[in-house]
Amino acid sequence: MTSTAGGRADEPTRDWSGESAGTKPAKAVKGPNQPSIARLAAGAVGVVYVLIGLIGFAVTGFTGITENQGEALFGIFAINPFHNVVHLGVGGGLLLVSLSSHSAIAEGALIGGGLVYLLAAVLGFFNKLPVLAIETPYSPDNFLHLASGAAALLLGVAGALQARRRGPREPLGGPQTA
Repeated sequence: MTSTAGGRADEPTRDWSGESAGTKPAKAVKGPNQPSIARLAAGAVGVVYVLIGLIGFAVTGFTGITENQGEALFGIFAINPFHNVVHLGVGGGLLLVSLSSHSAIAEGALIGGGLVYLLAAVLGFFNKLPVLAIETPYSPDNFLHLASGAAALLLGVAGALQARRRGPREPLGGPQTA
């Protein structure tokens, strides 16, 4: 479809379809190399959690796995070896999903993980997480879990919204044939 710019016959016409001179209209870029907010966030947060878990073991050692021995990460956050294992597991899981070719997996992991961290914050505020060495309702850990959960949830939703703007996705199992 062509139209004249300005409506005057002496001005050049512009082809808005993108099919003039043998070119095809631009299409959205799809595939595993496409940057995704969710995959990037999952990778970055995964690295941070793995590092926190490793640093935590340097502080607590490996004994008294669920006991509160009074150790604190950065002098603020109560930890024990079990808490460090949780950090390593969360970090490793996020790193794995960040490598997936489907951003929906990272989005789901961030949304689900965010909800779990929000639940951990609520349980901590009700003093129900002594297994993680969180023994007071106003522990800094509870506020960190609240902020981490909210951030993960928002990043997962942002990734889903980004994908929605880009158009329909290929099913996780690959293209379906009839």
